[in-house]
Amino acid sequence: MNLLQDIQDIRFPANLPDTLLEVHQTFDTPQVDDIHAAVGKALTQSGIMAPMQPGDSVAVGAGSRGIANLAAIVRAAVDHLKAAGMKPYVVPAMGSHGGATVEGQKEILAGMGVTEEAIGVEIRATMEVAEIGNIPNGPAVCQGKDSMAADHAILVSRIKPHTDFRSHLESGPSKMCVIGWGKQHGASMMHSGGGRNFQMYLEPAARVYETNTNFRGAICPVENAFEDTALIAGLTAAEVGTKTEADLLVKAKDYLAQIPFDAVDILVVRDLGKNISGTGMDTNVISRLSIPRQPENFGKVDVAIITVLDLTEETHGNVSGLGLANVTTERVFRKIDWQATYMNAVTSGIFSATRSHLPLTFADDERALEVALRICAEPQDAAKIVFIRDTLTLEDFYVSPSLRAEVENHPRLTITGETPLTFTNGVMQTPWQMEPILEYA
Repeated sequence: MNLLQDIQDIRFPANLPDTLLEVHQTFDTPQVDDIHAAVGKALTQSGIMAPMQPGDSVAVGAGSRGIANLAAIVRAAVDHLKAAGMKPYVVPAMGSHGGATVEGQKEILAGMGVTEEAIGVEIRATMEVAEIGNIPNGPAVCQGKDSMAADHAILVSRIKPHTDFRSHLESGPSKMCVIGWGKQHGASMMHSGGGRNFQMYLEPAARVYETNTNFRGAICPVENAFEDTALIAGLTAAEVGTKTEADLLVKAKDYLAQIPFDAVDILVVRDLGKNISGTGMDTNVISRLSIPRQPENFGKVDVAIITVLDLTEETHGNVSGLGLANVTTERVFRKIDWQATYMNAVTSGIFSATRSHLPLTFADDERALEVALRICAEPQDAAKIVFIRDTLTLEDFYVSPSLRAEVENHPRLTITGETPLTFTNGVMQTPWQMEPILEYA
């Protein structure tokens, strides 16, 4: 069986809307205007640099997430460390990402602007780790030899809601210690027990890194609803994994952008990618941990059918999270790197492994949307359809006319125009100009 050949003639026509409403969503959120100054303040006023002496080497850990202003934050940290007489260098702190290879992880950093030329220091990377202690009544934890070689080590670590579990500590420096410093070993160990391991082990693991390693603290951006930097906090190693980190997580949850409807019949996501979210699409936005939909357990909006049209270039074919969608396109299928996807899925454990499969796949955008409309279990003319570029981009989006009344009655939403929904040879032209799909060969 050849999937691409077999799907060429499959079609289930449906009455897609001719016109979409352009919608603007407003948020009241803070924003950091001077990244360089904010990073300097986070480093100096927090006490992170207190143990450091001129001439000391400092490993600066940078991860693989699509953190706003990541390169600028890393560069600012390096600049301030240099100005104080230290000798910084950058190390990848990203678990198994990049195929769990040095080259792959450097490539991911480069894709986010973190290069030796841009940052002004060497990037040193290895996947080798050494055991640095045990979590009480739990497993051993490790640190990569690239960061262990320095006199001091700090992390650049965003604090945000996690995509798999809920706790007082989720995505942040306590998690990045185990998975970032711990490389693939740490990622595999933590993900093997799913969300339960994170809930049990993050706080005590932070104490192991504080006590037994050269870890001095973390520069922690928190992002606003526009996925821009709302604040930058500095946490010492003693504060990581404590109420200080937990309080910043509360702020991050308050800032999180949402799809502003109680129920959506079809959510069309143009781009899925690891640079958007660890799950390709932020589960906090799509309100889905798995299929079937489960709004009673996770998230704020009941989404019936999710359709993914394309992948980001930065995801490098890793489609961990694609299994959260119900429908996708040949374009996506052609771009998948199954080796990178499976390496990430198996390392990350049960949640990622159950999300790393191929949904219903159709030859082009039009057929994929027609199928979504056919299976959403609502009358076609009444189906509520939302089109978003990705789960980071929720300020401006498109909806079907069936959502007009809800938009007009929502205090944060404004209809800014109308646009046709058009296709050429099945490839979407509006509201987005989609990349042509290669002819089958």
